[in-house]
Amino acid sequence: MNEERRGVYPFCAPCTAASEAWRAAETAGPMGSRFYGHRDVCENCGSSIRTLYSTVLWVPVSKHGQYRVIPTGGRSYVGRRLIEQPVRADVRREPVSAIAAHPELDGAPEYQQAEAYWDENEPGRALPFYQSALVAREQNLPADDPATLRVRLRVAQGLLATANYGRAIAWFELLTPQLVEVFGPHHELTHTAAEAVTGARLMVGGPRAEADLLADIVAADEADAAADDPQLLRDRSALGQALLACGDIAPALETLSEVIRHAPPRHPDSAVYRAALVEACEVAEGRGKKREEHLAGAARRMLSGAGAPTST
Repeated sequence: MNEERRGVYPFCAPCTAASEAWRAAETAGPMGSRFYGHRDVCENCGSSIRTLYSTVLWVPVSKHGQYRVIPTGGRSYVGRRLIEQPVRADVRREPVSAIAAHPELDGAPEYQQAEAYWDENEPGRALPFYQSALVAREQNLPADDPATLRVRLRVAQGLLATANYGRAIAWFELLTPQLVEVFGPHHELTHTAAEAVTGARLMVGGPRAEADLLADIVAADEADAAADDPQLLRDRSALGQALLACGDIAPALETLSEVIRHAPPRHPDSAVYRAALVEACEVAEGRGKKREEHLAGAARRMLSGAGAPTST
């Protein structure tokens, strides 16, 4: 393979380096967003730079930045947001883990076996051992402890490597904000998660296909798990965010509100679920549709209630 093409598929290396992972929302009708322009076509991957605008009655009214875009047939495409300013070096110190008080976790046979398989480029064989190691870590360390996050990332990567795209997306949706908070937005681990979830979505085929896949996964979860089961909460939150990306605002609000009803108090994951619901509320309030505004109001009241889950 030509070295110039060693980027994040289907983008070449130079185009990948000059851009960052981005999730496109599906829009339809006169109110939404649209790309304009077509310049600087890359001879390696065929992508071009286009400008994204919000539209009213199909007329562009505000700019949302520039993107590298590759059409994939019909109205579908994959895109990456251009990095307009050079990223400053992340000078934050490496976060300190509490794992020093639990040396048995790194010495556990399942963790050692997982690491051995990973080093041998066997993510599928490593996955069940990482999942077992993650259970032990979450019993002894916070979910957002650096040592826990590293194993969570391995679990998500293992699911992606074994083509379990829906559950991988759900893990990355939960994990990426935590990596940003703990390690910083420009850390290698954060970058790895952002690029990986982009790849998973590319394999699934877009927000609508993602929402359909996650709806099936959530239905399977509901048949076997309690409403507060961590896997069900994770998958349902990802479904809500996929519905939001599809423009299905009311179902997104209902789905994300259901997550908050059962999310555990004083748990780091709850902060991510709350942020997702707040985002959906802001979208609904900006659109001005009665049913969506009613659901957003109910969600806001639930989030501010005394029994609402928090991260502390």
